[in-house]
Amino acid sequence: MTDALANPLRGEAACQIGSTDLVLVVEFGRLATLCEVAGCDTMDLLYTRLIGFHPKTVMAALRVLTTHPDGDQAARDLAHRAIAELSGADEQSFRKAITKALSGHINDGKKLRGEADPLKQLENAFDAATSGNVASPS
Repeated sequence: MTDALANPLRGEAACQIGSTDLVLVVEFGRLATLCEVAGCDTMDLLYTRLIGFHPKTVMAALRVLTTHPDGDQAARDLAHRAIAELSGADEQSFRKAITKALSGHINDGKKLRGEADPLKQLENAFDAATSGNVASPS
């Protein structure tokens, strides 16, 4: 698997389809293209189809979201190979990768906007709490 090549902070995630290892990247422009190609009017519909492993949408996602360090043609060739090998057995791998890539994209956008990290907020609240942070005398 190509996890070492994927950059989760950029919205990338490794995915294995059949015997093909590839990296999916979620960027807003690619999402717009994917919506158009897959016939999705909303991001909610796109997300539902991706997580639901809708065949046309998954095939389109592999073609649109695959990235490769050697450029667009290498990414296209890799996507075509993955699409040729695609089967229902790949559902779990695809779902895990697309979820990771979408989460990375969303989290990156939140960081760019200076939005708070909910885990950090939780830790700060825990650190500030007085009743639950003291060791029990018993």
